[in-house]
Amino acid sequence: MQLRRTSNGELLSFSQGAVLGAGGEARIFGVVEPATMAVKIHHRPTLERAEKLRAMIANPPDDPMSDSGHVSIAWPTDLLTPVDNTTKVVGFLMPRVRGMSPIIDFYHPKTRRQKYPLFSYRYLLRTARNLAACLSALHARGYVVGDLNESNILVGETAMVTLVDTDSFQVPDLKNNRFFRCRVGKPEFTPPELQNVGFGMIDRKPEHDLFALSVLIFQLLMEGTHPFAGRHVGFGEPPPLEERIASGQFPHLPSPGSRCLPMPTAPRFDFLPPAVRVLFTRCFVEGRALPSIRPEARQWQLALEEAEQSLLSCSANEQHRYSNHLSSCPWCQRKRLLGGLDPFPSRESLKHTRPSRIRSRAGSRCGRDLLNQRITFSHVTIWKDRETWPVWVWAGALMLNLLFFIYVYFSAS
Repeated sequence: MQLRRTSNGELLSFSQGAVLGAGGEARIFGVVEPATMAVKIHHRPTLERAEKLRAMIANPPDDPMSDSGHVSIAWPTDLLTPVDNTTKVVGFLMPRVRGMSPIIDFYHPKTRRQKYPLFSYRYLLRTARNLAACLSALHARGYVVGDLNESNILVGETAMVTLVDTDSFQVPDLKNNRFFRCRVGKPEFTPPELQNVGFGMIDRKPEHDLFALSVLIFQLLMEGTHPFAGRHVGFGEPPPLEERIASGQFPHLPSPGSRCLPMPTAPRFDFLPPAVRVLFTRCFVEGRALPSIRPEARQWQLALEEAEQSLLSCSANEQHRYSNHLSSCPWCQRKRLLGGLDPFPSRESLKHTRPSRIRSRAGSRCGRDLLNQRITFSHVTIWKDRETWPVWVWAGALMLNLLFFIYVYFSAS
């Protein structure tokens, strides 16, 4: 199939069978030549979408990783029309992203151990810093992501970050003094003031993105723990995550009378560098009443860069990196808590691990995915994360099995 570029009339060829991605609104294909580009074709093109793309192409953000040759924001570069109709815009041309994975593969501890076992805490800090740099570049040009979440952020093995699905961002229409709005969002990344608000009815602000950015940084630095996930200690059913966000129930700094405490297996909040904790407090506690004081992306960049430079190496495991304000290695402590499961395994230990346990990009994952389906109940992962069970949970499970067999034995007799 061929489409025509509106900038120079050049024809681009791609195979409809080589789909790189597909969704409810569009499909993405790799271009035959140049192979570094891809096309996104909308199922139902509209005039408003075409105008939004024109505004984006006319005012691209500066890419913070351009000096290193990496594309960190997959921005539209040209409009595409059918060969026989040069006025109807059906999609756009953009850089093709290769060799990267969703950010959740890096902050989820089990997936990281399986795919990227040598991705240390230093690289998690660097990933967070690079993500903040991308958002800073977008805000500098007046853009707001709006729906910033784990599904539109890709990460590479060197901690490089790429934002995708950029045509869903909120875009300023400078000609008509308005915004092309972002009409979607995930509750777990939505700030308190926008919970239960219709996104199609409001113009998003940078501070709304800054809440989502802080959530993602928290997950990167706290082993995938959501900042508002916690253990309910009050009466009745635990409130859903979005309700905790709306009411400001940040369990790591609970207010008097709080009914939400940190999860027992979550990393301790004081593991984090002091400057990083200050920024989280400004966002999740003080920023609930005053969204404008949430830390800007540039402030996160500086704090995370300082945190990376202050890391110490553990004498027991060179992969354990931790903040210099701590007197001992928190990852060794966490390894003991998890019954010997190391969040950042050493190179030496990986030499003695079966290849099937550390394979990353090769081999089929279908069987593994079926066996490790996530079964959740009140935010507790029951089976998929069984490797992180404390010893007392295993002991309880064995005791229940023993009592069950005793019951069956005496019932049969």
